[in-house]
Amino acid sequence: MIIKNYINKIVDFTLKRLAELTGLFLIIISILLLISLASYSPGDPTFIFPENQEIRNILGIKGSFVADIFFQSIGLISFLIPFSLFFTGISIAINKNLIIIIESIFYIIVYILLASLFFSIFYKCGSILLYRKHF
Repeated sequence: MIIKNYINKIVDFTLKRLAELTGLFLIIISILLLISLASYSPGDPTFIFPENQEIRNILGIKGSFVADIFFQSIGLISFLIPFSLFFTGISIAINKNLIIIIESIFYIIVYILLASLFFSIFYKCGSILLYRKHF
């Protein structure tokens, strides 16, 4: 009975520290992602362009690659992802509940889809109007 109690305490302690480390990891990743996105330059080398160009991204070639992937796939909505990850990391570190990650990923996917749909609808209308003005 005493050994079982000690094992439960050790498991509980380990899970709480794991949750804190996961939260801290998410906070660090979100800060690095935000720095990478904020210092993005279209002139930086990517997977397509040669690597003998000057890198202007603060995080170097890896930051340039990550920012390019995010901007090419998601667009300006990618600036919201670091903030979501940051607040998720804080919530996990405080509440010590790892299930919050699943909820956060779900909401990130939902707002990416909705925002992409929103911008695709209104961007097409804007481009048609611009096209008609010039011709």
